[in-house]
Amino acid sequence: MAARGSGGLLLCVALLLAMPALAATPADRAECAASADKADVGGAACSRIIDDASEQVAERVKAFTNRGRGSFNRKDYDRAIADYGEAIKLSPRDASALAHRCEAYESKEDHVAAIADCTEAIKIDPEYGRAYNNRGVAYYGLHEYDAALADHAEAIRVDSRDVWAYARRGMAWTEKGEFDRAIADTTEAVTIDPKYAFGFGQRGQALFRKRLITKKDGWEPAIADYSEAIKLDPNLVWLYSSRGVAYSNNRQYDLAVPDCSEVIKREPKNSGGYNCLGVAYEGLKDYRRAIAAYDQSISINPRNGVAYWNRGNANAALRKIDDAIADYDRAIAINPKDFNAFNSRGKAWVAKGDSNQAIADFTQAIQFGPSYVEAYNNRGLSNEVLGRRTDAIADFRKAQSIDPADRVSKQQLRVLGF
Repeated sequence: MAARGSGGLLLCVALLLAMPALAATPADRAECAASADKADVGGAACSRIIDDASEQVAERVKAFTNRGRGSFNRKDYDRAIADYGEAIKLSPRDASALAHRCEAYESKEDHVAAIADCTEAIKIDPEYGRAYNNRGVAYYGLHEYDAALADHAEAIRVDSRDVWAYARRGMAWTEKGEFDRAIADTTEAVTIDPKYAFGFGQRGQALFRKRLITKKDGWEPAIADYSEAIKLDPNLVWLYSSRGVAYSNNRQYDLAVPDCSEVIKREPKNSGGYNCLGVAYEGLKDYRRAIAAYDQSISINPRNGVAYWNRGNANAALRKIDDAIADYDRAIAINPKDFNAFNSRGKAWVAKGDSNQAIADFTQAIQFGPSYVEAYNNRGLSNEVLGRRTDAIADFRKAQSIDPADRVSKQQLRVLGF
């Protein structure tokens, strides 16, 4: 009897396997189409369309793309890439599938693959703003900021109200040290959409960096923008760490620590939260606790160049100059255009008595951050040490032209007889 039972079970399985897949229905098509940006809706409906060999190719392409989008929203980028790839096999000139796969590759930080896909999408459809924006993000990831600027400008040409393009172009301007242009672009984004949390957050970043580099204005405008962004979208966790760092720079450590701790509470593996906490401890001159926080940040994300830069500053404060230089080296290896790290490494070379190396680093900082007043002053001081009076005067005058209220350049020009 046991043998007859097994045979019957095998026969049932064979019959089930031989049955054709259920045909997709109009309801499946509607549900799948509605699922494009909903992570947990419509996947089964899309799968039924995909598995229905009698379904039109165009419908199966849409189903692969929509199912891929669901996987993307769940941060399952490999599955998303696989589905977009199947859509592209069925329809090699589908610009949408290529642009979406570009976005998925970029989310994996595969910038080169992302650029290739978006470039192909743009060849197919030169008016496809999403492809320009996604490629711009990939160029930004490679620190190719001019290329990013050009792509976001194209997206804006296609749609003059594209808030994402304005915000991302603002980010690229910030990285080039063109802070007023960054502020203008992000302001345009939040003017078009006054409830655009990301836009307020990025304007906060531009205002923060402007204060950090040029010493102009206070920290309060950046803090206000971060706060507005948090009010609009409390789930954007990076805003808390950004505001926490701004509070620290404003010496409001009692407000900084709770913001940093909120990040770590929500996301215990958030590198930015520990970096934020390190900045707060550094402000309190508790450099060893700061270094421990930066160590934690780096262990979570070894590509966090800002954490290396900050740890270098803490090591420099402890007079561990060689350790500081090693950290600045790592920050620069991660981002070869990191003008903060070049400036800080230059100061470390000054501490070691090597003015020539220092000048080389200050020059790089100026190249990548043309409005960096401190770097001009630092190079001017090193030129003075080497007896290069004319070069020193030129540096201090440039610093004054950027910020007439800057006390260091004003004082040094007086010392030099001006």
